[in-house]
Amino acid sequence: MPSSVMRSIGRAMLFALLLGAPAARLHAQAGTLQGTVTDSSGVAIVGAAVTLDQLPERATTTIIGHYALRGAPVGRQTVRVRAIGFSSATRKVTIAAGTVTELNITMNHKVTTLATVDVLVGSRGEHTAAEELAVPVDVYTTQQIQQIGSSATSTVIANLSPSINFPTQSVTDANEIVKPFTLRGLSPDHTLVLINGWRQHATALLNTFPYGSPAGSSGVDLNAIPSGAIERIEVLRDGASAQYGSDAIAGVVNLKMKSGTFDPFLNTTGGFYYTGHGYPVDGQQLDLNGGYGFAIGRSTLALTLEYQNLLPTNRAWADGSLANLQGVTDSVDPSNGRIVQKRNAIPQPNLHWGDGLEQDLMTYANFKAPVNEDGTSEFYAFGGYSHRVGTGNGYYRSPSSNRNWPELYANGFLPEFHPDVVDYSGTVGYRALLGGWATDLGASYGHNSFDYNLRNTNNASLGPSLSTPTAPGPDGKLGTSDDPGIPNQLSFFAGGLQRGEFITGLNLSKPMDWGWRAPVSVSFGAVFRRETYEIKQGETASWINGNHLAQDSSGPAPSGSSVFPGFAPSDASNNHRQNIGVYAELENEVSPSVLLNLAGRYEDYSDFGSSITGKFAVRWQAAQRFIVRGAASTGFRAPGLPQSFFSHVTTNVIGGTFVEVGNYPVTNPAAVLFGAQPLKPEDAVNVSAGFAYTPVNNFTFTVDGFWIQITNRIILGQTYDGSSDYATDSVLKAHGFTTIGGLQFFTNGLDTRTSGVDFAANWVLPAGVNGTWNLNLGLNWTQTAITRTPELAPVLVNTSTTYTAGIDVPTTLTITKERPDWRGILAATYTNGRFHSLGRVSYYGQLSSAQPGVTNADAETYSPRTLIDLEVGYQFSDVNLSMGARNLFDIYPGRMMNPDNNNGGTFPWAAASPFGFNGRFLYVRANMVLVR
Repeated sequence: MPSSVMRSIGRAMLFALLLGAPAARLHAQAGTLQGTVTDSSGVAIVGAAVTLDQLPERATTTIIGHYALRGAPVGRQTVRVRAIGFSSATRKVTIAAGTVTELNITMNHKVTTLATVDVLVGSRGEHTAAEELAVPVDVYTTQQIQQIGSSATSTVIANLSPSINFPTQSVTDANEIVKPFTLRGLSPDHTLVLINGWRQHATALLNTFPYGSPAGSSGVDLNAIPSGAIERIEVLRDGASAQYGSDAIAGVVNLKMKSGTFDPFLNTTGGFYYTGHGYPVDGQQLDLNGGYGFAIGRSTLALTLEYQNLLPTNRAWADGSLANLQGVTDSVDPSNGRIVQKRNAIPQPNLHWGDGLEQDLMTYANFKAPVNEDGTSEFYAFGGYSHRVGTGNGYYRSPSSNRNWPELYANGFLPEFHPDVVDYSGTVGYRALLGGWATDLGASYGHNSFDYNLRNTNNASLGPSLSTPTAPGPDGKLGTSDDPGIPNQLSFFAGGLQRGEFITGLNLSKPMDWGWRAPVSVSFGAVFRRETYEIKQGETASWINGNHLAQDSSGPAPSGSSVFPGFAPSDASNNHRQNIGVYAELENEVSPSVLLNLAGRYEDYSDFGSSITGKFAVRWQAAQRFIVRGAASTGFRAPGLPQSFFSHVTTNVIGGTFVEVGNYPVTNPAAVLFGAQPLKPEDAVNVSAGFAYTPVNNFTFTVDGFWIQITNRIILGQTYDGSSDYATDSVLKAHGFTTIGGLQFFTNGLDTRTSGVDFAANWVLPAGVNGTWNLNLGLNWTQTAITRTPELAPVLVNTSTTYTAGIDVPTTLTITKERPDWRGILAATYTNGRFHSLGRVSYYGQLSSAQPGVTNADAETYSPRTLIDLEVGYQFSDVNLSMGARNLFDIYPGRMMNPDNNNGGTFPWAAASPFGFNGRFLYVRANMVLVR
């Protein structure tokens, strides 16, 4: 472990100690509640959550079923216990000051053993805790989620799990509004996301050039899921395609949503960025979320509503090279980006480098209705709706740019994305115990849409007038029949994307006596899935070429709405596919110390064929407190519909120059000319091995190594830029492709190998009579190597092209180095009665990044950074009030020094920063129970 990590851990421990020290004096009038949690046969239940209604801390039972809650308020208290596979238990207990109260709790097994709403990913057998599995699974609780100090679900998970990377996105078009996350250094679409055990649909957006992951992926929009509705997050750090289907190459994230009955609550969080480097206070955030779980007869309905209002931040520096129409520039200090002398009317900073505006309204509902008295069957339904309005910006268009008209923008303009993003899903099903088989039959539908609304822009090819048509059309003569007949505009509907997914599935599970030592857990099922993907044409003015000369009359002005030309009629399409899958999974304790798991899956897709995957996992209890585990599996990922059918001409900035690049499907004639082939699925081999050790009660640590080989990996391939490569330009023009400056298309031309190690530890310690320390440490080291790259386009072989076989520098870095090599998180919580505090150290290792069009000499490497978060809080009756700071010491990522990367010094901070570049964030949070 790097020494800087160890120093930071020591600092965090010191901070938490200083915060917790006075609490012992304030809360001497408290007691301790402890005991064991077992099932009806006396077997210890591992991983059960034990809570007191008036105590913010929770206890988790150890491998011997023991729990302890220190600092418990005196008097009559309500104790609640929850565990996977068991009916929740509620007990009343009286706690006396300065004493230890013993309370042993027995829980009853749920009769229905297959319950999708109680999934613990990694196995379909009956398990009550992650420690019982043969593969590594991290489980994060509601309390841990709330203590992050952020309402965005992706940010929450990235701050809890060191295996997850969630980089900042700025000037990445639509990715500023829909931000991808990655697990174990792979692509966003290599992680399968489940909600209550059901597959969650992916976003319609194609990640064309995001930071931290290769271009061309399309994952799940986690931020469309309200964090206030989540009861538990499960992260399976192992390949699981054989168990759950396509996309589970890196692992699985399962979100268990709040269900059943619970008191109505309201949580509010407000905060802002208070930082140095001359930046003003900005990025004010407000999050309101509330919920209520109530009974309707014998049924229950849990409802959650969440609203977020996140204001923008801007860390750009002033541009000293930007001249007005008279050629006058501002005087700017290049060392700090501040204006020394203001000389023109162009506002500074003229660019945006930071977070955009985000406003979200999200709802979620979870319904369960028992069908019979004994609880062996029930109907269930859950789903949610999310609407987001966000903003993102492109590059500034100067007053003299051929994309500008001074009549419209005398000082140039900064174009803005202002999309509407709608996401909703719903699942219904029936669970029953039929002939001893736990049966689950259900169906779900998910929808995601992204409408490209653009503001503060124009279509330069339509000329300088907003009221009178001035564009001449292809013949160059105004007043003829081929004139577009429309004036210019400052805002556009540039089209939209829609993606839908319908799933219906049947799952069955039963412990069966095959004459072995223990019953064999047999699970099997079948699923049908239909996916749709639609590209909607933009309004005519957003994509048409009006053929007006540019303002300097040097040639035609660029066509289409500036920053994102609208989807043209030739781009619009509506496509679908379907697939069927069947799986089987067996699990058995072949001896008192050995657990074996075997899974297999067959899937058949209508567009590319079939795939067979398998998995074998073993868990060996070498000693009472020592477990060895390992797994080997094959995996696959089907080409996403956006990868197969996305079509658009995108404005890229390559080497500081605006270039129109056609992002084409492999069937497009231009793509075929450059060697595009039909896409096929990615194939993977996963191998993992590790151990879990509990040397003493309340202390457990795990170590897991992993190795992932992916062949035929799909990427948005090399940009063949005809505007700078004469051979490419000649080929394009010779075949009639005169409206684009370059092209990209998807290819299976990449193989990669990813390896790494995960370390996790949890330690619960008493602190005096009433206090409790809970220490959680997670470390991840990941390395990815490229073992095969695409060939050079055949049409360019033996020409004077400057391109060679392989992929460009930015793509190489996004796959191999554009995320920290090391990630570490240490969280230390201290609880004493109604007082609680948190200290968290987050370590981000070295990473490298570059902008499009650069060479190896331009790539930059950024040194590790360590961030410290602090929070203190107090439980006032039904209100838990907390205040805290993320990034307490106002740490920024490394500086981008190369002008090819930092846009001439206006983008100072590393673009791919996994913790952003906004600085210190201060917040206050109140969690309120409204009615008991």
